[in-house]
Amino acid sequence: MGLNMPNKNKDDMLISLREIRETIKRSGYLLEQRVEPIIGQGFGYVETNPIFKDPDTGKSREIDISALSASRLYNDDMSFIFPMLLCECENNSQPTVFFTGESVIPYLRRDDLKLSGLPIKFWNNRAKEYMGFADFTGMENFHHYCMGKIATQYCSFQLKKDKSCWIALHSDEQHDTFDKLIKVVDYEVNKHFESWYLSDKAEEPVNIQIYYPLVILQSGLYTAHLNNNRLILKKTNHVQFRQQFFSSQDKMETYQIDIIVESYLPSYLETIAIETEKMKQVFQRKKKMVFKSIQQIIEETKKEEGSPKSYRKYFDF
Repeated sequence: MGLNMPNKNKDDMLISLREIRETIKRSGYLLEQRVEPIIGQGFGYVETNPIFKDPDTGKSREIDISALSASRLYNDDMSFIFPMLLCECENNSQPTVFFTGESVIPYLRRDDLKLSGLPIKFWNNRAKEYMGFADFTGMENFHHYCMGKIATQYCSFQLKKDKSCWIALHSDEQHDTFDKLIKVVDYEVNKHFESWYLSDKAEEPVNIQIYYPLVILQSGLYTAHLNNNRLILKKTNHVQFRQQFFSSQDKMETYQIDIIVESYLPSYLETIAIETEKMKQVFQRKKKMVFKSIQQIIEETKKEEGSPKSYRKYFDF
């Protein structure tokens, strides 16, 4: 006996090809497909829709794109710096405005760069103490995190239900995007430290991952600031957004997220490549200090009893 079907014509229950096209165009799927090969060409290894574990819910979540590049430091060993791009694509239906200001000293923003691996702290033999990655590389002189205005607030726009006017608001989707990127950076940092083990080799190579959380908008990116109580709106290709968050280490961390429009992606990737090359030159120039630091860190770590789950507390600055 067959099932009783509703009186509605079966064809009326199916989405049309026109509706499929329009629906996909409104989503972020096409944007993701367009930027993936560009990132692959600039970075090398690209993975779409990788998953990570949300520390708050314990559930799996996914981001749009993860990409890993590699810059070899020396010809005589396997020492690398690995820039890692963690990216969300947003086909924003309305413009997004970021409110910029000069309240944060650019020099201090160098500490917002998230790192993992060995060594990310460096032994200063003269001072008999460690210095951080930013001091070692002098990144305040060349890194984009330390330049330009910063935003700590943003909004998008939505019509009121009665369509009488527009309202400025934080959309749930955008809030989720920033929340997700911060959590996946923290996840990748912890995963890298937890994957480490101490080998019996006489000398450990350099193995550093540098994390770049990124949001790519299809269009409609603006900055806003007050000038003599006059609101100044400016269309832009790139905004640096700074947000605080409690990390998995239960301490307040500041994360910097780059927001760009799709057309700016090649320039953004070139910026990362130039900055990585400048870091590489420092590591090559200070090679003796680099390996002295690795030796010092390893010797201190080996004094600890047992095999820890994570080497973060020994390697981190």
